[in-house]
Amino acid sequence: MAAVTSARRSVTVAPGPSGLVEALWVAHGPHGAPPRVALPDGRPAAVVRLGGPVRWVDPLTRETEVIGSVLRGPRSVPQVVLADDPAAPSFEVGARLAPWALSALRPDGGFLVDDHRPLAAVLGLDEEGLAARLRAGDPEDAAAVARALEAELVAAVRRPVPAGDRADLERVVRIADTERGLVRSIDLARSVDRSLASLHALFAAHVGVTPAAFLSAVRLSCAVRELGVDDRGDAPRVVAVLRSYADAGYPQREVERFTGLSPLELRRAVRGMEEVLATV
Repeated sequence: MAAVTSARRSVTVAPGPSGLVEALWVAHGPHGAPPRVALPDGRPAAVVRLGGPVRWVDPLTRETEVIGSVLRGPRSVPQVVLADDPAAPSFEVGARLAPWALSALRPDGGFLVDDHRPLAAVLGLDEEGLAARLRAGDPEDAAAVARALEAELVAAVRRPVPAGDRADLERVVRIADTERGLVRSIDLARSVDRSLASLHALFAAHVGVTPAAFLSAVRLSCAVRELGVDDRGDAPRVVAVLRSYADAGYPQREVERFTGLSPLELRRAVRGMEEVLATV
């Protein structure tokens, strides 16, 4: 599947059977990537940037960081992602990982919740060698380029998640995704014959966030994507959806349930994203 925006081509690639990687993508173009809003979705990701780096902007604090090739953990707050040099060519290869992936990869820094580390530093990958392999591939052959990254990630697994734990995690994640996050933590626990305390322990050991926080992230990302909004390339529409939600007057409990943010935090985040995008 490919989408073209201002001569930028973005292609998604089906991953292999390992289960470590949920999705792969390759995006390249003659100019910097368009602004986007990185929504929480409960997943970590690995990204190799072969063109210019990007700037991540926290809409609540306005802190800005220039980021190259990284392994990042699950997020709790949307972030604005801007090209550091809009005139520089962009070339990005990425992998959305399974929620339990960082437990298997065991990176320095733990689960990296709302954090990230350089790929080479946390996984011991030969980042320059990997980048050279990816550059040598034809960007039009997206599958080969993306699977080179996938192969490196699978090879970097240090301690596989025990089969029983992984089966339970995959089941509850599948239910959470199918129900768009609109399910209770206790229902997830019952689906795998666990107590709520046992489910919390499972997530603490292998995901790094609570079941409730994971469900909030799934709800927020699904709320935007269900409206047909491309959260990888249509930042203004993503922010418009969040703005309409912030202005709808829902009770505080409902706002927190659907977004993981309080009404005040959501309004601050939306205002921050609007102000950041207005400068682009």
